[in-house]
Amino acid sequence: MTAAAPRPPRPLKALLLAAVAGGALAGCPSQGERTCDVLCDCRGCSEAKYLACVDEVEAAQAAAAEASAEASCPGAMDELLVCLEDEGECKDDSFTSDACKDQEGRLRACGIFLFGTVCEQANAHTAACGQGEPFEPGPESCPEELACAARCMLDATCEGMNGFDLEENQRFNECNIGCFQRMR
Repeated sequence: MTAAAPRPPRPLKALLLAAVAGGALAGCPSQGERTCDVLCDCRGCSEAKYLACVDEVEAAQAAAAEASAEASCPGAMDELLVCLEDEGECKDDSFTSDACKDQEGRLRACGIFLFGTVCEQANAHTAACGQGEPFEPGPESCPEELACAARCMLDATCEGMNGFDLEENQRFNECNIGCFQRMR
């Protein structure tokens, strides 16, 4: 009969299992860090911009956790981060996430805009569609009147905004008209 290896004390065993499960021993990056890795690999971020990206993801995750559980905001946040990591594309040092439009929409429904204001996101979307950037950067430049039009842009495809898909273009135009009617 051979002697069994000594068992670690229960508290030590529990601590080791928790560390392994949490990735602490393996040094596993969080989902937010992995998403920022993908974005920064494409865009060529400095260390400061990378850390700002991680901070923005963590702030959005906290906001999603505080949002209504009925809207399943934390799940929408997780789905978006996974999609950005798995489906995002790097083209000419510009990161595009057209495949993640549904996930972004679910997160926007929670009032959470990851990686900038809705106006800044609309700028990136319109630029990716071959148009200029219609909004000034910064949260102070994105009042609700403009945010409404920015949401219309984010919800439209490039083909719709550029008039190649007439049905989508009609929806885009109706959305914008609704925004301007509310401003009156």
